[in-house]
Amino acid sequence: MVAPGQSGCGPDKQNRSHDAIEIGYDGFRYLPEVRLLNKRVFRERRIINRFDHDPLLFLTAHCNGQLAGFKIGYAVSRSIFYSAKSATDPQFRKRGVAMRLLEAMVEEITRMGFRELRFDAFPAHHPGMLVIGLRYGFRIRRLIWDDKMSDFRIQLSMKLPR
Repeated sequence: MVAPGQSGCGPDKQNRSHDAIEIGYDGFRYLPEVRLLNKRVFRERRIINRFDHDPLLFLTAHCNGQLAGFKIGYAVSRSIFYSAKSATDPQFRKRGVAMRLLEAMVEEITRMGFRELRFDAFPAHHPGMLVIGLRYGFRIRRLIWDDKMSDFRIQLSMKLPR
């Protein structure tokens, strides 16, 4: 629980409460802000290649009314869901934003009937994603050298609760 006067996602890095992180399931509503965050974090305009996947889950996290992060994913089969991209605004890192987004995605896709969640991590570029995945219980499924990224692409996978 967040104490009065504390936000849970404010400037105090020691305050890691998840309570004040608001998760939204309507990411397209914040698409301009998500595009700006994506550009700052990944230095690219493209969020994902296509938005017409069915189903597509586009989550946002807000702290004190400000976009703190996003997570977007889609079905690759009837049983497998792929978390295609996520980012946390650097000013909100180490406050539980990425974990709350992951928890919300797992909860929603489990409710939808998916059996497995996968994502790719590029540890030389974004080591935090690998750490979060392993901490949350994902297992390394595949390791591939990616010439375009000049990094290993580590595919992680997790069986979902039934």
